[in-house]
Amino acid sequence: MIPPSESTSQGASDSTPEIKGCRVLLVDDEVSLRILHAEALKRVGFKVETAVDGADAWKALNDQCFDLLITDNRMPRMTGVELIQKIRSADLKLPIILMSGAMPTAELERNPLLKPTAALAKPFTLRELTDTARYVLLESLAQAKATADSILPNRAGTEMGKPGEVFLQGIIPPQRILVVEDNNDIRILSVALLTSHGYEVEGVKDGAAGWAALQAKTYDAVVTDNKMPTMTGLEMIAKLRSAYMRVPVIMATGILPTHEFTAKPWLTPEATLQRPFTNEALLESVKKVLRAQ
Repeated sequence: MIPPSESTSQGASDSTPEIKGCRVLLVDDEVSLRILHAEALKRVGFKVETAVDGADAWKALNDQCFDLLITDNRMPRMTGVELIQKIRSADLKLPIILMSGAMPTAELERNPLLKPTAALAKPFTLRELTDTARYVLLESLAQAKATADSILPNRAGTEMGKPGEVFLQGIIPPQRILVVEDNNDIRILSVALLTSHGYEVEGVKDGAAGWAALQAKTYDAVVTDNKMPTMTGLEMIAKLRSAYMRVPVIMATGILPTHEFTAKPWLTPEATLQRPFTNEALLESVKKVLRAQ
């Protein structure tokens, strides 16, 4: 650990305007490190709140809004990894830096959804802490801006109107749906039904083909069976969640994997349908998840 005076003299002069005032939640059960790290983050422009362990941090995350979480792992009551699991299950969009003397590498490899945005192995310098926090926040801000630009593009030559007005360039394209189903007859019928109601629909035969399609194209919703060869629907959802793809999923299957949903809540799809179900039920589920999206 480098002396605080050396660290702060390096970091205070190069504070980045974009991240000045961003709210950081710092979680560490070691009092001296918590105070030292909080002071270093404040000196480069962050607003810092602290928590003594994962349970304390989870309460703070439910009471306040933060731009970044920096957390230790081994702590009483709730570890850093357990805190990350709660955040992922609640679908909180929050960049996370995990700092630890012994990184839980095996656990993170078994559960890719729990991987933090960045990791800091103790001991680290105060400059490494502030630089990592700055980098993660700038990346998060850039991604948010890119998402906003893709939703509301400011095309050259387009006259901007009053706030709240929507300008359309030509005809609105139909919403795109991916149907993942190994039963050929059911897949054909589902594609035909959804196409007849104005959607642009593509059908594939299993989860592996569905995952390949999702990486190649953009869809507004996915309707998937579960038990399929090569890759199940649940395994495909796990890949979606690991890649942070925000496409809503409807699982339409004979036996819903409710035990897996309970054990790993982040794999629960946005809607479920248990066979046999009517065409109207499928159409209503699609409309519901698209409205929510």
